[in-house]
Amino acid sequence: MTTPNGGYFKNRLPKFSNCVDPAVFESMQFKPNADGHIFLLHTDEIEPLARRAGLEVEKIVLFTSPLTAGHVKTEPLLKILPRPIVQVAETVSRSLPSTLKKKALVQMAVRFRKP
Repeated sequence: MTTPNGGYFKNRLPKFSNCVDPAVFESMQFKPNADGHIFLLHTDEIEPLARRAGLEVEKIVLFTSPLTAGHVKTEPLLKILPRPIVQVAETVSRSLPSTLKKKALVQMAVRFRKP
């Protein structure tokens, strides 16, 4: 599963587990420049959701820095920066300590398995 990382520092929405009706955010979705993604799921909410679905979490990976996601309006910069520099920035962001990655990285991928 891939989903926006709810712990991302620019997120102003509640955690999924604290949201009575996530449907209230549906009208905000799918805007240009990723401005409409709903960031409700936090990494600490994945395990309980997996258990309820009869699954186990095998791995959670956080990825995509704000630079490459365009969330800090970096599109013009991305057009002029050499690709290797952007790739280095992305690699460095993935090597941050876990607590910083939870705040700094935009996307989350989760691999589940059946027990």
